[in-house]
Amino acid sequence: MWLILLFRAFLLTSFIVSAWKWGDWRNWEKYYSSILFVMVVNLSVGYLGYHNSFWVFNPDAIVSTETIVEFVNTYIALPATTLLFLSNMPPVKKVQQYAYILLWVVIYGILEGIDHIIGGISYDNGWSYGYSLLFDCAMFITIRVHYDRPLLGWLITFSAVTFVVIVFKIFLAEMK
Repeated sequence: MWLILLFRAFLLTSFIVSAWKWGDWRNWEKYYSSILFVMVVNLSVGYLGYHNSFWVFNPDAIVSTETIVEFVNTYIALPATTLLFLSNMPPVKKVQQYAYILLWVVIYGILEGIDHIIGGISYDNGWSYGYSLLFDCAMFITIRVHYDRPLLGWLITFSAVTFVVIVFKIFLAEMK
């Protein structure tokens, strides 16, 4: 449990320090709508999956509920990620942009892999590490699309959520 706490503290500190150091704070308004988009989508997915979680955030030495971890993700980690990701996106060349997106998928994949190995996160309802990697690909691509074309970003998100609800049999009647 202490190892999970230390890892989460390390991640949180890393997100905050990285965003502070390498985020484009002078132009934060450019990224604000995409940051809010990521936050709203994360909270909505958490609500939709209330009875059918894919990711189970196991307790650590201090935090005993998944809700606290999810709030930290929603209000700190994901906004910091979005700011860093968008403000450092390579200009113009598509190959560099694809490589950049892949880099973020690898970073998130490694972090989630470590979290899974130490017992901080587990999977439920048919979800797996492989699905998380596909999710990360979709997430970073959609964040970029939303930044350039917000309505298209929302359309992709609603389509993806609908697909996941159907494939993983998330019954809306089970929602509170």
